[in-house]
Amino acid sequence: MVTVENLMTKKALTIDAQKTVFEAAQLMSQKEVGDLIVVDNEMPVGIVTERDFVRRVIAKGRAVDMKVSDVMSKPLITIGPDASLKEAARKMGKHKIRRLPVMKEHKLVGIIVVGDFARHLGKKTFTEGLLEAIWRHPTS
Repeated sequence: MVTVENLMTKKALTIDAQKTVFEAAQLMSQKEVGDLIVVDNEMPVGIVTERDFVRRVIAKGRAVDMKVSDVMSKPLITIGPDASLKEAARKMGKHKIRRLPVMKEHKLVGIIVVGDFARHLGKKTFTEGLLEAIWRHPTS
């Protein structure tokens, strides 16, 4: 069975809750990611996404020097690395979220996002690859 751990990005990026929205946006741009896990004393407390910036900062004409903790999504909804993909998909659907931080023993170990499911489902299975190879090279 494929689990969350098999698809997740193992290094989720974090930002301190006291950093500014501007600093978060710069980090997201530099690292080419759409989210950051917000931490307070190294403990994950929320998540901030590009969508949060649009809806909670830009659309409301708020200053980019406000704290990340003021615009982050909370409470942080997480999943364990051993959870099934079905469980992760259900949790995302139930909470209407696209990203799930992965926690193990109260530590952040990764993140799984909707795009991970798309990449996984787009891969050919071993059987599909084998059949394709057979059809390309028929025997006489």
